[in-house]
Amino acid sequence: MLALFGPTAAGKSALAHAAALALGGEVVVADPFQRYRGLEIAADSPRPHERAEVPHHLVGDLDLAEASTAADFAARAHAAVDDVLARGRVPVVAGGTGLYLRAALGDLGFPPPPPPAVREWAAALSGDPPAALAALRGLDPAAAERVDARNPRRLARALEVARTGAGAPRERLWSPDWRRPTLLVGVTRPRPVLHALIIRRVRRELEEGLVAELRAALGRPDLAREPAQVIGMREVAAMDRGEMAPGDLEEALVVRTRRLARMQETWLRKLPVAAVIDLGEAPAADALPQVLRLLGDEPYYPPRP
Repeated sequence: MLALFGPTAAGKSALAHAAALALGGEVVVADPFQRYRGLEIAADSPRPHERAEVPHHLVGDLDLAEASTAADFAARAHAAVDDVLARGRVPVVAGGTGLYLRAALGDLGFPPPPPPAVREWAAALSGDPPAALAALRGLDPAAAERVDARNPRRLARALEVARTGAGAPRERLWSPDWRRPTLLVGVTRPRPVLHALIIRRVRRELEEGLVAELRAALGRPDLAREPAQVIGMREVAAMDRGEMAPGDLEEALVVRTRRLARMQETWLRKLPVAAVIDLGEAPAADALPQVLRLLGDEPYYPPRP
């Protein structure tokens, strides 16, 4: 398999698309939000013409009312990868988030989900981040130091794990114990270039109707906790409550997206990548020859399961 990972807006999706075309492959998307129908703009999901050119897996497979967990994603991603290999094609895994990419590539040994009562307790408490963080410190001080306290979804998950011990072993996150032969390549950009690309993406999403899309999702009484964490959801909700001026929305989205990119760069430094390609200011697809050289002179076809 080929796997690509890097900060948001760097161009890994475009490079994955180009690689899949060149290798006769199919893309397995390791992104929790691209799974949701109704978040296509917010999640920057592949466009219809891209999906017509290259099959994409785990895109739009969930309704906004459905929960999404890394364990469920791992099971579906493994099935998708195995199916692609069984048909003699090349899986190209593109993430997304570090955890989902890692879940797609290896077996993290996810335990059963926590009891519903624990999930409800954690979800309710995560609505008050200071109280949630205080509770987490009481249960697992080390986890409280690691968690992104500004992210209610991560707070809730950390509380679930601390309460039940039901978390993937952390030592497995960084080890290269892939399920299938895999070349993992990192994709990055110089910080000023990445920031400019993030601004460009946010402006494009706003022009394409991001606010209307998120308002439609917020209007769903059955909206699940997981899709509600996508960047833009809480900002649009705050704007509609009069807590944020409409003119401040773009900057708020840019700030959160930059924060996400920094987190992804942290993952990139820890993951066992074979190489990191700095795209500079060039189009992402220009790096395809480098990727193909890393794979070898001949197309790389892993053994079938």
